[in-house]
Amino acid sequence: MSDPVTEPKRQISIPLDFPVDEKTKDGGRTHSSLTMKRPRTKHVKKLVALLGADFPAKLFGAAGTGKAADAAADKAAAEALALLTEPERLDGLTDILADMCGVAPAVIDDLDPMDLFAVGRATLDFFPALMSAFESQSS
Repeated sequence: MSDPVTEPKRQISIPLDFPVDEKTKDGGRTHSSLTMKRPRTKHVKKLVALLGADFPAKLFGAAGTGKAADAAADKAAAEALALLTEPERLDGLTDILADMCGVAPAVIDDLDPMDLFAVGRATLDFFPALMSAFESQSS
């Protein structure tokens, strides 16, 4: 049996500071939180398609410790952010996040920027090693 402390998270509840109204065929509903499910292979494949086939190698090549690894990780993270914020890629990222949260892409588009940041942080929470790498970069 797995240690509960190290067992991977299967889903994360994300409270929204600014609830989002969604129009549905039955009328509508208000989302005061989102439940994000753990990314699946289909999400990783879509993300790799958005970032380019060489991105995983750059990211994993940045693994390690020391100034060179820190610089490589910073560069890989900056490249990923730059790629994902290109207009032609934004809708693809929205689709991935919406699918992971089980909502329509319009819900993700209507999030307050602070809540969108919380969704991004929740995505990293599924991967503690990545999270600690990014946190060490910001210190």
